[in-house]
Amino acid sequence: MNTLIKNSLLVCFLFCGLTVFAQNSTLTLKGNWTYAVPDAPYGYEKGTIEFKQADDILSATIKNTNGTYNIRNLKKDNNQYTSTFYVDGSEVVISLTPQTDKITGVVKVEGYDLPITLTPVKE
Repeated sequence: MNTLIKNSLLVCFLFCGLTVFAQNSTLTLKGNWTYAVPDAPYGYEKGTIEFKQADDILSATIKNTNGTYNIRNLKKDNNQYTSTFYVDGSEVVISLTPQTDKITGVVKVEGYDLPITLTPVKE
């Protein structure tokens, strides 16, 4: 193979790799999302989450048929966001990992690990 072609392909692969890395490193939780927790009790299994950023503090508001709940401070560690909050007296620990077109994670409550999936609300 010609050296010029090899070098061109190498530069192309490096550029593509850096582009993918840059996109993944800037992923953040923003805006309105619908969520699904199929194994949660009725009324908590689906709803919406709105993420807000103010003064470097990420918070969220969860709405479902049982009410509205606030997550006051989501912490970021690498590409994972975590927080602890309370729903009807029960401690809830949530861990979320942004993907390219959705957010996946786990909700831990009363000894159960429940998978959660968020998809963006189309406005």
